[in-house]
Amino acid sequence: MQELRGTAGPRTVAVVGAGPSGLAVARELERAGHRVTVLEEQDTVAGKCQSVRVDGRAFDLGGHICSNRYERIAGLLTELGVETERTSRYRVLDAAGRALRQPMAFLHDGSLQRYRALRAREFPRIAEPGLAHSARALAAPVGRWMAEHGLHSMAESFGTGFTAAGYGHLDDDIPALYFVKYAEMTGLLDPGPQLLGHPGDFTVVGGFATLWERVAAELKDVRCGVRVTAVRRRADGVRVHTDSGPVEADDVVLAVAPDRFLPALDATDEERDLAARIRSNAYHTTLAAASGLPEDGFYFLAAHTTSRATAGHCVSYHHRYPGSEVRTFYSYGRPDDVTALLRKDVTALGGHLEEVHVRREWAFMPHFGSADLADGALDRLDALQGRDRTWFVGGLPAFELVECTVAHAQDLARRHFPPAPGTLTRRAHGPALNEEERQT
Repeated sequence: MQELRGTAGPRTVAVVGAGPSGLAVARELERAGHRVTVLEEQDTVAGKCQSVRVDGRAFDLGGHICSNRYERIAGLLTELGVETERTSRYRVLDAAGRALRQPMAFLHDGSLQRYRALRAREFPRIAEPGLAHSARALAAPVGRWMAEHGLHSMAESFGTGFTAAGYGHLDDDIPALYFVKYAEMTGLLDPGPQLLGHPGDFTVVGGFATLWERVAAELKDVRCGVRVTAVRRRADGVRVHTDSGPVEADDVVLAVAPDRFLPALDATDEERDLAARIRSNAYHTTLAAASGLPEDGFYFLAAHTTSRATAGHCVSYHHRYPGSEVRTFYSYGRPDDVTALLRKDVTALGGHLEEVHVRREWAFMPHFGSADLADGALDRLDALQGRDRTWFVGGLPAFELVECTVAHAQDLARRHFPPAPGTLTRRAHGPALNEEERQT
């Protein structure tokens, strides 16, 4: 840990959104002596890392799997004393529920060495927080990019997991940037040290929301169940109007996707144009009891992850607790299609869908298309940071993985909000910024 003593004055900051990125940036700001108010429309914190309890057990509805690249998350877990456990094993099933071998030829056929050379030459900063630094080099659609560089086995090794996790089908217009970032974050390309004593992936005992509830409990002013109705930015500050009264601040941090927040924002033409270019995936979580299915694992359904033509069908399910029939199912598509097809998919796998406990739809993975990345959309978003006293964190600038959003949010706070006078802060779970990074 590095201790920093700042010279700038304390600022008041309104953070909109209490998911991981919003809570992470708020924590960094408070540790640096700034005054923060977090505003969350939902009744609970955690955003897309929500957990629910069924039959006395915690089930995660969204992000919760941590690889050995999750160093920032490991740091938070350690500081807050949150208990972890290994994750379920990964398995691939065919349409009839038979186990398939997950091909990992990419790691053994020489492609990995070619990829590493390509990375060093064209996108050496891909492992760093954020995306803009690598976006232009990886703007091409992923299928075309892999073909150009002879990396076909990369799709075979990582495509099923990528699609099952909600990032899209590889035959869609998905820029290579997002697929490469995902592959890097699995920890398989450059295996690092074990984290928290786990030889592989890990998660949080009692649900991933436990971590974010602990973070929120440390903060001084987190307001849930508050809807932001308007943001009015002036030269001397920001007024955030809510359904429970206004909040005055020096700056506002938007930890929600700009396109989703646009109706409340006094947006500039540049903000409107960028927001209109954002895409997202309609991704669904269904928590339900189902008998007769393979148990004790995270199962990817190969037949439904190879093409966008299968949208609506279940792409994966997680059976976390031996002895329980409750499983978490994941699908793309329209809500009516998901509901109608899930029962058929479970039956085809040899099971029987019983009680449905929770359904949740996410606008998942905010991103730009290939043409917009090539034209510099993420550079334009970075150029907006701090303009009109507004800052952007979350999946759009960072990639929709919790480690990525947290690392980006922490670094943004450290780079642009120096510690207030007399504040002694501890910099944890992240390298110190060098002088060049401080000035950018």
